[in-house]
Amino acid sequence: MKYCRRCHILYSSAAAACPKCGIAAPEKQEEAAPADKARVRRDWVMIIVGVPLLIGAVYLIISLIKALG
Repeated sequence: MKYCRRCHILYSSAAAACPKCGIAAPEKQEEAAPADKARVRRDWVMIIVGVPLLIGAVYLIISLIKALG
């Protein structure tokens, strides 16, 4: 079964186009190349370091607002 994203109906896999709106189903795209391991590792390190820093910055801003208020 294929799904038409435009008119939101399911139709037979044998049909070349959606019977309701007539738009042909998009062909499958080639798979993306695997990601570089060094880049993936660097991105994870940035997330692991960045999230606590962001939480700390929000905590600091809130404490400054309370101190001044």
